[in-house]
Amino acid sequence: MGIAKKALLLCGLSLLLFSCAKKSEAQKAKEARQYYAKGVKLYQKGDFGGAAEYLRKAEAGMAYLSPEQIRNLKFKLAMALYKDGKYEDAILELEDYITYYPSAPNIELAYLYLINAYLKISPDPWRDQSYTQKAIEVAEKFLQMFPNSKYRAQIEELIYQAKRKLAKHHYLIAKFYEDYGYYYPAAVRFEYLLLTYPNFINTQDVYFHYIKNLLLVPNYARQKEEYWKEKLQELKEKLPEAKDKKHLQKRIEFYQSQIERWKKIAREALKKGEENLKIYKERFGEDKYYKILLKIKKEGKVEQ
Repeated sequence: MGIAKKALLLCGLSLLLFSCAKKSEAQKAKEARQYYAKGVKLYQKGDFGGAAEYLRKAEAGMAYLSPEQIRNLKFKLAMALYKDGKYEDAILELEDYITYYPSAPNIELAYLYLINAYLKISPDPWRDQSYTQKAIEVAEKFLQMFPNSKYRAQIEELIYQAKRKLAKHHYLIAKFYEDYGYYYPAAVRFEYLLLTYPNFINTQDVYFHYIKNLLLVPNYARQKEEYWKEKLQELKEKLPEAKDKKHLQKRIEFYQSQIERWKKIAREALKKGEENLKIYKERFGEDKYYKILLKIKKEGKVEQ
């Protein structure tokens, strides 16, 4: 083959490769736009699962879409995932959308669906309520950012429902502690309910349980005292033969401080229980719950 023919052949191959490369990029751009159009069409028809599938495909070719198309894609993808029941995926997309398009015309709607999505994946009140708390945080941020939003009433209702769920969560935990004899942490939880969720609880019921547990704290405190006394006795027996008496003595002092701490907790809880019992009588009268509390105060225990 002559030099001229080789040159022509190489030139032809180069042109072919160049045209193929151009065609490939053009095809990618065409496919991205087709996927986008198909995803939007399916979304409008209410086929949210199919819409999410095609919008994901279009997302892979975002370089070939306009900025407006990309923004629309991200929003519709998030909404399609939410409406298809894929709330975890929707949360990720909505958080991205809010981050990258804070001034978008539909940003308030994005917040509304994000809050709803958090509440959708929030478990029953017996379990961890981190997602419920997150929903409240985002909702309160929304009200600060958009005080005159047309979605304000909806957001406030979501906050109300979320707080009611949190109140139930804390109530269930408090009752669990009470039922198993952990009277001090139970009293702390019931007090927290009274202070933090006064509009989401049965005040009389919670107040009854709060006082009940306060009056029973001395029983719980005695168990704690006995535990530390046993630990203290073990150390004292080791003290005569111990090489590092200074270190052991510090531990003895710590154990003694724990014994005194629980004695103080018992005294203060009993005093607070008696004070609140008077308040209960003033607010609710000498009802059956008041009589139960009087009996607990007198006997220092609750009937099993």
